[in-house]
Amino acid sequence: MAELKAKINLKKKGDEAYIPIKQLMVTLKWSADVDLDLMAFYKTKDGRIGGIFTDQLGGSLGTLNEFPFIQHTGDEGVGGGSGDKQEALRIAKLDDMAELYIITLNYTDASKKIDSAFNKYDGGIVITDDKGESFSVRLDSPEKGTVALIAKIDNTGAMGPKLINENRIMSLDTFVSTIPAGNLLIK
Repeated sequence: MAELKAKINLKKKGDEAYIPIKQLMVTLKWSADVDLDLMAFYKTKDGRIGGIFTDQLGGSLGTLNEFPFIQHTGDEGVGGGSGDKQEALRIAKLDDMAELYIITLNYTDASKKIDSAFNKYDGGIVITDDKGESFSVRLDSPEKGTVALIAKIDNTGAMGPKLINENRIMSLDTFVSTIPAGNLLIK
């Protein structure tokens, strides 16, 4: 089982916690024989939308030095295989972001047009701030699909960014129609 060590665990769908706005590291961890791909899609406070995901899926790995100040560390688990795997996103700042969606695509099953339950993949995310504080969200939904909205960072409130456990599973079509800039994945 992929170990998600964190100070704060958002165990149930809908659980939330405020997170600091300094640098963040979002790490997707899993050990099942599957190729999961970590992605971030966003909507800014002024309405811009976009996404950061592996260039192997036609995306951009991003950069920390200019907008959107998010960088993907690269694809892991290509072709499946069991054992501990992880992918990470670094986030340098959230100032301009209204919403940030942390997504994983089950590439193994999506490429075969198979819907699967994500709770069998033994995974989840850990978000760590620059002070070493960490928050975890286990990928535990029994629903079937090819895309999982694991968590959302809502940065529209006066208290600052709030991490929300979403664990919403969907088809690729639903993902494209409901997540800002989701259509970038299929271009």
